[in-house]
Amino acid sequence: MNALDEVKKALRKVNPGLDDGKIVPGALLKEDLDVDSLDLVEVAMALEDIYSLTLDEDEMDGIKTVGDIVALIEARLKVKSA
Repeated sequence: MNALDEVKKALRKVNPGLDDGKIVPGALLKEDLDVDSLDLVEVAMALEDIYSLTLDEDEMDGIKTVGDIVALIEARLKVKSA
């Protein structure tokens, strides 16, 4: 399961008109993708369901880019599998 692909799916789910080509690791969620805080909560919930993990609000506060989400998911998966 590729974290970036799952993040892309989750972002498209909350924002169906989102151009897939814009969803790259360096894309800023708010400025480039028009993802607001409510959208980010929905993305987090979708990813929690996919990966069977819990993302804390404190962890999500520092999220600014698509890559930040991917890095958080990958870090949590490493902890989960350890």
